[in-house]
Amino acid sequence: MPALSKSAILAAALALAAPVLKPDLVQKGLSRFDRDADAPLPPLRRFSASTAAAPSNVSHFDAAISVPSDGVIATAATPFLVILSPADVKNPPNGRYLSEFLESNRMWFKDLFFEYGSVIFRGFDIPDAASFEQVVLGITTELATVYLGTSPRSSINGTTYVHTAADFPPHRTLPTHLEMSFRDNPPRTQMFYAHRVEQERGGETPLTNFEGVWETIKANPKLRAKYEHAKVKYIRNNDDCNHQSSIDPLMQKCWQDMFKTDDRSKVLEQCKAEQFDCQFLDNWNGRVRITNVQPFVRKHPVTGKTVWFNHINVLTRNSMVYDYERTAALWGGFGGLWPLGLALYYRALFGVLTLVWSEFDFGFGVANADDTVIPEEDLRAIKRAVWQNTFQAPYQKNDIVIVDNMKVGHGREMYVGNESSRLIMTAWADNYPSSWFPEGQ
Repeated sequence: MPALSKSAILAAALALAAPVLKPDLVQKGLSRFDRDADAPLPPLRRFSASTAAAPSNVSHFDAAISVPSDGVIATAATPFLVILSPADVKNPPNGRYLSEFLESNRMWFKDLFFEYGSVIFRGFDIPDAASFEQVVLGITTELATVYLGTSPRSSINGTTYVHTAADFPPHRTLPTHLEMSFRDNPPRTQMFYAHRVEQERGGETPLTNFEGVWETIKANPKLRAKYEHAKVKYIRNNDDCNHQSSIDPLMQKCWQDMFKTDDRSKVLEQCKAEQFDCQFLDNWNGRVRITNVQPFVRKHPVTGKTVWFNHINVLTRNSMVYDYERTAALWGGFGGLWPLGLALYYRALFGVLTLVWSEFDFGFGVANADDTVIPEEDLRAIKRAVWQNTFQAPYQKNDIVIVDNMKVGHGREMYVGNESSRLIMTAWADNYPSSWFPEGQ
């Protein structure tokens, strides 16, 4: 308790002194993000075949991409991101054109997708959710509707497969992750659509190359030896909808909304199908605790490459705090004091709650398979590896982002503006398109 009080007093003193001191000095004193060591990949630039040189920090960068159509231009932004845009920007093709292009060139797109891992369709005429759905159905007709993830989502009227990406308030940040990586069989592809991007600042969907994250982590012999063949235990608590916690910010969905039923026996059936260990805790007003164990790393099912494949960047409570500190440093100036203030608030709140709650009592948490806590120094090294393999740039209206969920993760940056100023939609598929893999291949 004394250490917590001392830290809180120091934080309050520095925050009160912010108008007098330079804001960047306050951020530097309180943020654990290092601009030089932890900086993400550089902002998006446009490259062409005539570009003289690739970015200095990107090896094996290939800017020249052949496209089987005169109407589409392909531009590599990073080794794990390609931008597809119309050749005629004054008369951009619509969703039907893009859907037909993807159907006609499915094997070309398959090769591009697995080589890079993420693709942005930018500059096309995609005015609404129905048009977005038309495009993604051009990639695969095997879209999913069952969502067992941690973020609250809502279905979009007039569509079958489109949902809001995350129904969080503007101040909430979501660390990058591979969608539902805590499952035995996570979704293979994830799609996003930027329907409205009118916020004043922030609101990006960062993309992280988790194949690159593992390359960074395994360069540390100690971390490689500890995690290459180890397993992680996930703990997720979902309150009863009639008794939801107003204290724990990590409590995101009630179990009736998660499982789409109020029948406990049906919940347990779904848990068994997913190989989750689920228990109803009547001493916690009927919440359900979901635990399961998965490896820290997995092999990509197509490329065979090793990927840092787990959910600890989201399900570790301090991860969100680290990301607020990162945002404060990236925003800088007085604007950076808002995310820094959020970091200090959540840091203090979690510090108080840990005095009365165990690791397993929060909305979610992680541990080693033997229930031992993952050391904070390891989590810090993992966060740095994630940051160093992350690309982040503002959305443009009507952007569609397609990611290989077995390699490239996504997140959500906090933003400044009304909740209605930003609307990102999503769809997903549990399997890669069957048309990409003709029988016998």
